[in-house]
Formats: sequence, structure tokens, C-alpha cells
Amino acid sequence: MVAEIIWDQQTLAVAGTFAVPITAIVAFFWYKWNKTRADYELKQSMIARGMSVEEMERVMTMGRK
Repeated sequence: MVAEIIWDQQTLAVAGTFAVPITAIVAFFWYKWNKTRADYELKQSMIARGMSVEEMERVMTMGRK
């Protein structure tokens, strides 16, 4: 099916028009997923170390300033 597509300038322009925003959307959600996972792992390690809630809040807000 893909081999049957005629890859002329117009087809490449349309494909590029859709490829750029789709790539940006995928990259955004990939970033958000990795940030959420990293925050979760940080919280888990702080709990494992026995840190208090106040210490954990201080560490989590320190990176957001």
C-alpha cells in the first residue's frame, strides 16, 4: 500500500504538514510522561529514606522555582 503511493512534491508536502504536528504532540506527551515518572521515582526514594512530609515538600518545590 505505501509502495503504491506516488511520492511527488504534493504528497510530500501533505505528509510533512501532518508529520510535524504529530511529532510535536508525541514529544510533548513523552516529556510529560517521563517527568511524571521521574517525580514518582523521586517520591518513592524519599519515602524509602524515611524523609518527613515537610522535607519532601521542600525538595519537590525546590526544583520548581
